[in-house]
Amino acid sequence: MELRILGPLEVHVGGERLFVSGTKRQAVLGALLLADGAPVQIDRLLDTVWGSKTPPTAVKQIRNATSDLRRLHPRLAANLRLAGDGYQLVLDGCQVDATTFAQRAVEARKLLAEGRMEQALGGLRSALSLWRGPVLGGIDRPALQARTAALNELRLVTMEQRVELELAAENHQSLLGELSAWAAEHPLRERLVAQFMLALHHSGAQARALMVFEQTRRILKEELGVSPGVEMQEAYRQILQGVRSAVRGKSMQFGRNNLPPCVAHFTGRAREQRVMQEAGRLPQAKGRPVRSAPAVIAIDGMAGIGKTALALHAAHQLTPSYPDAQLFVDMQAYAMAGRPRDPATALGILLSGLGVPSEHIPLRVEERRAMWCRLLADRRALIVLDNVIDTDQTLPLLPTAPGSLTVVTSRNRLTNLMATFHLTLPEMSRSEGRALFGRIVGDERPHREPATVEYIVDLCGGLPLAIRLVAAKLRHRPGWSVSYLASRLGVDRQWMATLESEGSSIAEVFRQSYEGLGAAQQRVFRLLGQVPADRIEARAIAARAGLSTVHAEWLLESLVDAHLLRVSGTGRYDIHELVHTYAAQLAGPTYDTYGKRAEERLAAVPEIGGEFPHQQVPDLRGAV
Repeated sequence: MELRILGPLEVHVGGERLFVSGTKRQAVLGALLLADGAPVQIDRLLDTVWGSKTPPTAVKQIRNATSDLRRLHPRLAANLRLAGDGYQLVLDGCQVDATTFAQRAVEARKLLAEGRMEQALGGLRSALSLWRGPVLGGIDRPALQARTAALNELRLVTMEQRVELELAAENHQSLLGELSAWAAEHPLRERLVAQFMLALHHSGAQARALMVFEQTRRILKEELGVSPGVEMQEAYRQILQGVRSAVRGKSMQFGRNNLPPCVAHFTGRAREQRVMQEAGRLPQAKGRPVRSAPAVIAIDGMAGIGKTALALHAAHQLTPSYPDAQLFVDMQAYAMAGRPRDPATALGILLSGLGVPSEHIPLRVEERRAMWCRLLADRRALIVLDNVIDTDQTLPLLPTAPGSLTVVTSRNRLTNLMATFHLTLPEMSRSEGRALFGRIVGDERPHREPATVEYIVDLCGGLPLAIRLVAAKLRHRPGWSVSYLASRLGVDRQWMATLESEGSSIAEVFRQSYEGLGAAQQRVFRLLGQVPADRIEARAIAARAGLSTVHAEWLLESLVDAHLLRVSGTGRYDIHELVHTYAAQLAGPTYDTYGKRAEERLAAVPEIGGEFPHQQVPDLRGAV
């Protein structure tokens, strides 16, 4: 079976073309193909077909569309399988043009690195001959934009490499028509314009080459307020001085690694680690790593859930598969001061990480992205983008090289990011929490009071950051017992103070998430602190806030996407215990974490298996 996405969608079986009719069927099949054999969740398919305007029968329509696709041919039916609540298009034994393109491009770049220019040029020509137009031409879906844009960008980068070899082979005149069309379509792509100028120059059309420079200079000035960058300026100098250009060698340094160290005492997350290892694995073809599209793993979850710890742990384990570069950028979505890091600044950090001198880094974000994609075109690089605010902040930073892996972490669900895998981190299980607590404390005290440790893990709601802070407090208080620590956590006024350590605070990370909300979201969040944590209903919140039920539910759903609330049923929600405590502090002392008043909670503390010796539990009732 031959599957083509480098242009309009086409499916061929045994030399016969199957006609995929209907926009829904085309969009579903396109999304499955762009996933490169990975499962696609039903929510992703719904977003692909309808965006934010999902009809009530959407899931049924998706099921019908996949059934229609299966009826097209038995081979397609065998490869299109259920996977969880979504679907997976198994590509074993299939020929996908995007994969073939990536293989040919990788082979050509290896030939170029070996100095075999003529063979490399032939390989790039062969790779580019597979393209029939923009990726999935005619299927315009915002949810697919990230993956289609990445492949289209890789096409342009590969074409620029081919043009550079064509210029070195003095095939100047044969390039003019092609470059004229591409430069007109991408007038702000300065490397392409510079190559067009040089082709004109070497064909004897110096005057026209200078006109192209002036036209582009004016466009850059009027639309972006900037001057031409290094490559256009160099081409302009060569034209004025009559200099003939040559193929530039690779001058950037690779093998760079600026990953922060792994988090000490990393514990658990076995399932998530397996998923990341599988997603990060580079398939092999003829003994060489190849993938039809770059891999992207998106990790989301509430503040303190351990997203960065998991990302770094997996990144260090995957480093041998990505030897050319391992780079880390904190996108500062919830920086204590200032705004989130903009893509231009982040690209500057990434280019510096590859060894590009600061004076050679372009000013404009478009030029920085073009250089970033060009430098990684034939490299195996691993990128960690930590603490991202939204998809728009992420897209300009994603490499287009099929040999790259990008790991993105965010407190928000990046629903518009077409990632290879989406991971939403849950709270730790009791066993994981006990293991983490014991490893951090590092002595026998947790083993002497296992039930009390479990009680503390439950109080922390399985939140790794909270468990770390509580365990670190005990580690540095050798005179405390586990029971005494538990008694301090039994009173709300001691609660947040206990969850503090140097440079870390549960209240601070929750404050960052809270301040990232809009005014209406903040108001509803504060109201959550006035109701029991496990009995939150849209209708009740609407009444308290003076809103319509529809508006209240929309605001509550936005808090779900920000991982400050959880869905427990239709129109019903619950909230993590610690988040509820923080909301209650903002709202006033109506309820505590469990929907009880503090006196009720304190009375429940001694019920933990008799493990609290009376002399170790101070009378804290007066503090309530």
